[in-house]
Amino acid sequence: MGHEDYAIRRATLADAEALAMVHEATWRETYIGLMSEQMLDALTADARAEAWRRILSGAAGYLATTYVAEAAGQLVAFGSCGEQRDAAFAAAGYVGEIASVYVLKIAQRRGVGTRLMTAMMHDLAERGLTGFTLWVPRDNFPARSLYEQLGAKRIRQRTEAGEHGTLAEVAYGWDGRPPP
Repeated sequence: MGHEDYAIRRATLADAEALAMVHEATWRETYIGLMSEQMLDALTADARAEAWRRILSGAAGYLATTYVAEAAGQLVAFGSCGEQRDAAFAAAGYVGEIASVYVLKIAQRRGVGTRLMTAMMHDLAERGLTGFTLWVPRDNFPARSLYEQLGAKRIRQRTEAGEHGTLAEVAYGWDGRPPP
């Protein structure tokens, strides 16, 4: 499929199960070797479907806008954006946040990630949230390359230890308006 074969649109509550399946599949495709098996096993489509229903209905407490990419009626990618949740980033002028971007391998290197990112950047800018951030696993070099191509700068690193393992991440920030 080519660049033009993918439609980008806002997600609806009816997308919750498909979002959960893409969420789980992209974690398994992308993060093997970057995250522990325990971390990967902790993310299941069933658990994510309920979380997506809460997010899309506004019951999760974080008002994010979620965009999906689909081809031939199938979701192949999604991304979410909203107001900044990190007080330090907000104080530094990064008042928006891209909370997630996930693209199935079958849709990678086809412009889908760029189109999702651009849609979210424009969404944030239209809300006056022109400085925004995004966290990405430190060793996810293809994603990091995309963000850098879209004008992001590395602004912070962190390593978080949880019950399922440790994850090293890098934060990227965009100071200005989105690309055209």
